[in-house]
Amino acid sequence: MKQIYTFLFIITAFGGLQAQDEKLPYYFQLNGNFQAGIPIEAFGDRLDKAGLGGGGLLLFQLGRGNPLFVGLEGSYLRYDTEKLDFDLLEDGVLNDYRLHTNNNILLGHALIRFKPFTGFFIQPYFDGLIGFKKFYTRTRFIDLMSGEDEVVEADTDQSDSAFSYGGAAGLQIRVSTFPDILIDLRCAYLPGATATYLVRKADNSGPFEDPIDAFEEAASPTTLLMPQIGVTIQLSNRDFQTTETGGEQR
Repeated sequence: MKQIYTFLFIITAFGGLQAQDEKLPYYFQLNGNFQAGIPIEAFGDRLDKAGLGGGGLLLFQLGRGNPLFVGLEGSYLRYDTEKLDFDLLEDGVLNDYRLHTNNNILLGHALIRFKPFTGFFIQPYFDGLIGFKKFYTRTRFIDLMSGEDEVVEADTDQSDSAFSYGGAAGLQIRVSTFPDILIDLRCAYLPGATATYLVRKADNSGPFEDPIDAFEEAASPTTLLMPQIGVTIQLSNRDFQTTETGGEQR
């Protein structure tokens, strides 16, 4: 008889936990942010300029009540630029043009996030990332006589990619619950494989006949330290459920 009571207790407890789990929301997160990319270690020895830019990510929770999220993140950084303004006489008219060269880094990572549910308005998290860094230099030929600075031609002068991985830690600070909005502070450490990229020449005397002449090739491992600040919107399946009368149910 005692064994029967024990069995019934286990079944009841398991059913209660399952019902409780079904009541938990299923979360996903959208994030947009401003970032800085600071070259460090051997990369910092070759490139002494930090990149500035932004990015975004999309995360999905791995099951109700699970502290693990998975998703994708993309970022863009510009770390140096050079331009040359000049005039061309065309059909008796002096037209203004510009050559503008930008050195850029494009990053893409898959990530897994551990975010414990603290029940507090400040929520820590930890990320693991794996992906790529793409270094490229692009020059645009711009017609300044056009009201919107029309790009006449654009060419990629140099491009290379490197395997990237690393980790990050952050804090989300809830500022609103309807909708669920969080200020997101994070810093990522992203080592990377060796890549070739352009850096400003040590003898940067100028002026240059072409802005690309201000740069020279360098190669090194590509470790970045990336602090960021952004805004995260946290949504759940409850945000999209409706009552029978058509109203929202949260």
